Amino acid sequence: MRVITCICCIDDGDEKKKKTSSREGGNIELGQDSDILKKEEEKAEIGETKPGINVQGYCANMDCLAAKAKLPVWVSLGFGDISFNSEKTSYSCPDCGQSSVASIVKAMIFNSEHSISSNDNLISVKDKHYQCFYLIKSGLSYEVKAKKIRQHATSLEDLITRSENAMMDNELINLVAELQKYLITVVKPPKVKDKIRLLEKIKCDYNGDYNQVFDVGRFTILCDNATKLQTAVAVMKKAEKFNLIVSEDKDFFERQSKTHHRFHNIKLFVPKHDVYVEMQATLKNFTTLEGHTVIENPKLSHLFYEHIRAWKPKNSEEEEDLKQASDETLTKINDIICEWIDDKGIQKLANRYKSHLDIGILKPPQLTKNELEINDNVLLKMAQFVYEQLCTFTPEKMKGKAIYAILYEYYKRYLIGDKNLASCADFALLLQESRKQEMEEDIAIAQALETYIPLQANKYPHVDGEENEKNDTFDCHQHVIKFLEGKETSEEKKSEEQKRKAMIIQGKSGSGKSIFCRHLEEILWNNYINDSKQPIPVYISFPKVYHLKNEKDIILQVLQGKHIGKESMNAIREKVSFVFIMDGFDEIFDKYSQSENNNKYFYDRFHLNQWNAKVI
Repeated sequence: MRVITCICCIDDGDEKKKKTSSREGGNIELGQDSDILKKEEEKAEIGETKPGINVQGYCANMDCLAAKAKLPVWVSLGFGDISFNSEKTSYSCPDCGQSSVASIVKAMIFNSEHSISSNDNLISVKDKHYQCFYLIKSGLSYEVKAKKIRQHATSLEDLITRSENAMMDNELINLVAELQKYLITVVKPPKVKDKIRLLEKIKCDYNGDYNQVFDVGRFTILCDNATKLQTAVAVMKKAEKFNLIVSEDKDFFERQSKTHHRFHNIKLFVPKHDVYVEMQATLKNFTTLEGHTVIENPKLSHLFYEHIRAWKPKNSEEEEDLKQASDETLTKINDIICEWIDDKGIQKLANRYKSHLDIGILKPPQLTKNELEINDNVLLKMAQFVYEQLCTFTPEKMKGKAIYAILYEYYKRYLIGDKNLASCADFALLLQESRKQEMEEDIAIAQALETYIPLQANKYPHVDGEENEKNDTFDCHQHVIKFLEGKETSEEKKSEEQKRKAMIIQGKSGSGKSIFCRHLEEILWNNYINDSKQPIPVYISFPKVYHLKNEKDIILQVLQGKHIGKESMNAIREKVSFVFIMDGFDEIFDKYSQSENNNKYFYDRFHLNQWNAKVI
């Protein structure tokens, strides 16, 4: 006589008796069959079941609350081979922690290929169903074997062929048709996963074992809401009527997966082709599948994952920290996509968004390497990927803006670092802080600006000792602004390119040149604040910074004096346009003239052609 009773699924096929009732005076009177209406007793069970072998029994420790209440407890034993006598066990009780579960009444095998046999019938029961319950008979010995489900292919090519055939077979086609009856979208890929991509994944994730890959063939089930998702899962769990076996059931919709993607994953075994096919169900709002997604830049999450998936940090604390930060950033992005964060939280993140068109993302200083060196270095590839994403992604919706904000903060903190600048906006902020400090130290100029009188000018060269006052004067500020905006007269446009990049203002000592320079700087800063595409003004006081030995690096020295790190200079030079306001040239002219440099033109001697700048 077989003593192993397997219950893989329960169908409510019994016809229920009809109940009759009549209502009088607000009371319900039941007929003679009223005793059939009974409350269902709640069955309390202690412990947790996990993938692999789980046994249920009773604790014999009378100091254990579960034992006193005579409650059955579940003991999870994982994958492997076990043997036990139903009355002579000593498994650890999940309640009291003692090895006191002395008798077993039930076994449950979950998400595994398994077999079970007893000493009165050595023929094993084998099954691949994701959840099988077995009643254990008192006094008998049992042997249970459970292992993680695996593909049964002889090669990767064989696995691909089996998957292709299974996905085109009537069994799966009929299941898909059943799902579609409920207005559920089922997306079948045009072809199975690319072999090159599979080889990379098998090498990195499964140590070369192709039989651990289940998404060679995958259907994506997209649902409008959580109720539709429940329906889809329920239909898939009835797959046996389509000659398919539900072999694994993982619900990451209500509990978070490692990467925080939100889905319900079911692996179906297709006996005809001896292969597993994956069915992944999620909501339409959560998918990043192209052609079906509402997420902006849907590839970002997957591409980010691809960059960090195979990344195994070397013996470096800095790299370990960056890998951990990268993992955390990916989960934050997926938290937004899959709404593990509520709308209020997502909106709060989105409020931190600033477009790259406004702030100007600066290139990481480490990306000065050539393309081959970058491709051979995970850290450099990551920096380049994030930089390119930030420079091209312009989200318009709340989720997209929140994702961008998360990515930018990761870029700024971990890829750029505290010592370097992440954007032109950061650079401008440092310059403004430096200017504020300079103005606080130069009280005379600050006070003069409060009562600034517009400077008048003419086009005649200044000669010391001459008043040089002509009637045809004009507003110096307006003239300079026209020059900076490129609105020169036709005669000026014909001049050489270098001369169009520089304007020289001459005047006798005390005529107001320095105050004008500071006034111009203030106006240009206001222009930049209102429109970040305007050039950034940099005030340079020659008497404070000029030295014969550093003529060619004078701009670098000025910026470093304003707390700009030299590591960021190349990125700044590449991205930012300037107006260099150079004041006090007459005060250093004697030193300047003593230089052995044969080139007398300051534009060349100061290497100003290396900067995208106009000079006053």
